Amino acid sequence: MGLFRHLMRSSPRVFLAAIAAGLVSGAAGAAFIVVVNLALARGADRAVVWGYVALCAVTVLARFAAQRMLFRLSQDVIYRLRRRLVDGVLDAPLRTTEKLGPARLYSALSDDVIVVADVVPGLPAVCSGVAFVVVGLVYLVVVSPVVAVAALLATVVGAAVYRLFSIGGMRRLNAAREEQDRLFEHFRAVTGGAKELKLDRARRDALAGEALDRTALSYRDHSIRGLTVFEGAAGSGQALFFALVGVLVFVLPLHFALPPRALADTVMVLLFLVASLQGVLIWVPQLGRASVALGKLDELLAELPAAAPPAVAGAVAPTWRRIELRGVRHVYPGPQGEQFTLGPVDLEIRRGEVSFVVGGNGSGKTTLAKLITGLYEPESGRVSVDGVPVDAGGIEGYRQSFAAVFTDFFLFDSLVGLPAADREDRAREYLRRLRLDHKVRVEGDRFSTTALSQGQRKRLALLAAYLSDRPCYVFDEWAADQDPVFKDVFYRELLPELRARDKAVVVISHDDRYFDLADRLFRLEDGLLLPQDPGPPDGTGTPRSLPTRAGGAG
Repeated sequence: MGLFRHLMRSSPRVFLAAIAAGLVSGAAGAAFIVVVNLALARGADRAVVWGYVALCAVTVLARFAAQRMLFRLSQDVIYRLRRRLVDGVLDAPLRTTEKLGPARLYSALSDDVIVVADVVPGLPAVCSGVAFVVVGLVYLVVVSPVVAVAALLATVVGAAVYRLFSIGGMRRLNAAREEQDRLFEHFRAVTGGAKELKLDRARRDALAGEALDRTALSYRDHSIRGLTVFEGAAGSGQALFFALVGVLVFVLPLHFALPPRALADTVMVLLFLVASLQGVLIWVPQLGRASVALGKLDELLAELPAAAPPAVAGAVAPTWRRIELRGVRHVYPGPQGEQFTLGPVDLEIRRGEVSFVVGGNGSGKTTLAKLITGLYEPESGRVSVDGVPVDAGGIEGYRQSFAAVFTDFFLFDSLVGLPAADREDRAREYLRRLRLDHKVRVEGDRFSTTALSQGQRKRLALLAAYLSDRPCYVFDEWAADQDPVFKDVFYRELLPELRARDKAVVVISHDDRYFDLADRLFRLEDGLLLPQDPGPPDGTGTPRSLPTRAGGAG
């Protein structure tokens, strides 16, 4: 029923029209029985012939109309569900999507949506079959009320048995769906870790062999058992009608005097009813899978609350001069319930300055970058722009002040969405400056290739950040994958140019030989931020700690 409610909310007119067309097709099909019996009883007069022709036309046209509408509706369902999921991922807090994990999101986008959409075109067959059963039962009342009552009783008992079986079937299908998320995790490990697995046969056998097989076989077994239960339930319903036909043909004539004509009519109707019910029941396992998939989609969408209304995208003036973090804390939960706390952080970022953030691995540098850019919202403290606090309603606009390249960056091959003015010419100039023009071309609004080394891919990501022309740039260990020559270019040419353009720049770095180029330098230790003197006092490249808080460092 959840599927029907979803389709009613999605496109009520199209859905109801398609259902009505399916019912008309089924009713017209059942009316064939009446026409055939009339022809056999009184001959094929003109009225019967024209009735037969009309029923043929109505059945074919109604079924075609229903299928066409539902094919369109199924594709609309795919589009709308995927659109809702994509918007939900982008509107939800980043911590929410990180917690959900890519495997669960990919599973919903690629599989659940298709499972729901694929069952929609089968609804006319279900409606047609239901209409056929109803009209057939009505006709049985006219031919033989006793047989009609028996057929109705068989239908009710069959439905009850089917319902009883389906509970177990749905439980198995739900279990299979849970295994599917774990299976997608294995697939990500295989595709992302192909190099490592090729170099280590033992790990390949353990991770891509035993572990993957265990999950895949569990998914297979739950699916087989669930679908088998549904098929068994369908067989039990058919068996009831076949038993009823057997009683009519072999038992009743021994005890009751039934007119041969009435007996033939009832048997023919029952056989048609069995065939029609089979057409309905064959779709029930798919309906069960669709219900499970839709339930998972609804569950996922419920966990993706919108973070901020998109209408506030321009809430922060592009001419701001400073960003302040005061008493900001963020708790980062681990997979086993452990917690890492960053803060309280006091920090000021100013236009026309380059600030370095340094510290050991796991000290909270990337988490701080996400707090600065508004990707994470602090549990306590406040973020303000030129003294004006950034609230939940203004966070979307606040984020538009930043261009960032994180360590786990994603490289888009398209330039669409970046400022359009001289975009291609500027991109070609940056390719030359980043020493990529011999490998990459700008073709229309796309890079000719992104199949490059990690350092070169980072340069393309930097190019896109340059083209976005935001007031503040954040580089999360950007130079870590660069060769010594281009690393020097980054620190001694590119960063000073951004400073000269009155950009605020935040650089997360381990390159202590360049610390003296920072206007301000902050060190993170176990989640606590300490200001540093960027100038190495003893020539060792190791900055000394200052006694003041980060916000007071000049």
